[in-house]
Amino acid sequence: MKKLLTVLILSMALLSGIAQAAEQTPADAPQSLSVAAATQLLHDSKPVYSCPMHAHILSDKEGRCPICGMDLTQITKIEGDATMPSDDKTMTMPMMETK
Repeated sequence: MKKLLTVLILSMALLSGIAQAAEQTPADAPQSLSVAAATQLLHDSKPVYSCPMHAHILSDKEGRCPICGMDLTQITKIEGDATMPSDDKTMTMPMMETK
């Protein structure tokens, strides 16, 4: 009975992981933009999205970070290699803070 329960729990965990991985296929993943392309979009008043933890991930579409899976958040400007979040709902890192 213990073995059956263990196999059942492991099977459920495996299926859960497969379902989560299939949730966002590579075709659904947002395309990464260069800093120059993202800067031009921002200059044209178009939205640009970035990962709060991986500032170098830039996209013109909402989606998830291909590295950590976090939701991309809209940004308002790019300074060097760091991005600035567009609202206070995003965790900022010290290198991203402005006075």
